[in-house]
Amino acid sequence: MEGTKKLGWLEQLKIACLKPREYPRLLQVAKGRVVVFFIVFSFLITFLGVGVDMIGFTVSVGGTRNFILNRLPDFELKDGVLEMDGRLNFEIGGIHIAADTSQDKVDTDDFSTEYAGEIYFAKDEAMLRMNYTQPVTYRITFSDHKDVVYNNQKMLSLIPAIRLFMVLMFLMTWIVQILMYLFLCLFISMFVFMNQRVRNEAVSFGKVFRLSIYARVVFSLIETIGSTAGIAFFSGSVWMIISYLGSYQLLGMAFVRTEKKSEKQE
Repeated sequence: MEGTKKLGWLEQLKIACLKPREYPRLLQVAKGRVVVFFIVFSFLITFLGVGVDMIGFTVSVGGTRNFILNRLPDFELKDGVLEMDGRLNFEIGGIHIAADTSQDKVDTDDFSTEYAGEIYFAKDEAMLRMNYTQPVTYRITFSDHKDVVYNNQKMLSLIPAIRLFMVLMFLMTWIVQILMYLFLCLFISMFVFMNQRVRNEAVSFGKVFRLSIYARVVFSLIETIGSTAGIAFFSGSVWMIISYLGSYQLLGMAFVRTEKKSEKQE
């Protein structure tokens, strides 16, 4: 028993992904180790889903400075009007950035909930929308800043701020990932807990919730890797249902076995 309580992070991951029959062993893991496992795992899937994308984009454009000077279309914001040579459209870290100065105003119909956030630029304004929970939109009207003169060269001074923004976006995404993960675990745990009660099998909600963290692991990994690879299926409702039902099944099976083992030991 003592050895079981000291299961390392990799061993917990191995059981969660490859050994569902050994899930009851995870109930003996100390709470502190469960918390550490969850924090590290949530960081891992956030890095695979967002961090890799950020790093890949930065490398592909030759770094932030090279992107501003050589990849970003020449632009100038002057007298409250934005002018740009051509259009801009790319995604980095789940943030979609687009610019079309042939349009006076941003077309809000272009916004999509598929992204964590979006930034659109038009000739007379810019709009920012974040989609983490309830969509929140911010509008910047350039005519309110007629004294501002801005272009590619002046944007170079913002490189430290851009890097800080990317770090903050990563941390924000990590926090949201944690909250969404825990919410789904809570949702699944409630159904498994009620099912155990209906079957007159005594089990504490705390144990159900703790195991639900592991039951979600394999599906979260598959979803993150699939989404990062650009496979649309892993962002759809069908996968969401499969993921939920699979996690529910793993969690339910683990507790059925646990209860039976407990009865035999008594």
